[in-house]
Amino acid sequence: MEEAKRFFEIAAMKNGDMAAQDAYLHAALLLGFSSLEAHVNAIAEELVMRTGLGVLDKSILVERDFKLKNGQFQLTEQLKIYRLEDRLLFIFANFPPAGCQQPTNDLWWSKLKDGMILRNQLVHPKASVKVDLTAVSTSLTAIIECLNALYGVVFSRPFPPRNRGLNSTLTF
Repeated sequence: MEEAKRFFEIAAMKNGDMAAQDAYLHAALLLGFSSLEAHVNAIAEELVMRTGLGVLDKSILVERDFKLKNGQFQLTEQLKIYRLEDRLLFIFANFPPAGCQQPTNDLWWSKLKDGMILRNQLVHPKASVKVDLTAVSTSLTAIIECLNALYGVVFSRPFPPRNRGLNSTLTF
């Protein structure tokens, strides 16, 4: 996440050079979502070790397909991709502390979904996409808030770098 924030900081300094600013904004957005997915994968690897999980639960967490063998469902090594949004909602629905609600009504959730749409437009271009400082800032902030909510649900503590917001600790 730190690299994404640093690229965002650099983009904000490139006011006169729009091509450079666009490149840094693209990098910031893509790295931000890569970081979110890496955190989700790490959290999922931890959650899958918990007892009492069924094969479907494990399949969603570690993105592996399952099959019926000898009358029982078993995970396979075959990759089965689930949407990031679905994996997040699965974790929030199945591993919350008492009284925790789904994040779909939280402001950051709608901003995160908007960021996912923007990221998908960049990764799978069908038309020219214009990315600006506000959209990337909003997306990165939503990613940080999502990570904070995930850490609260899974680890019962806040996401450590949340208080730094979009300020990176990197200097490259």
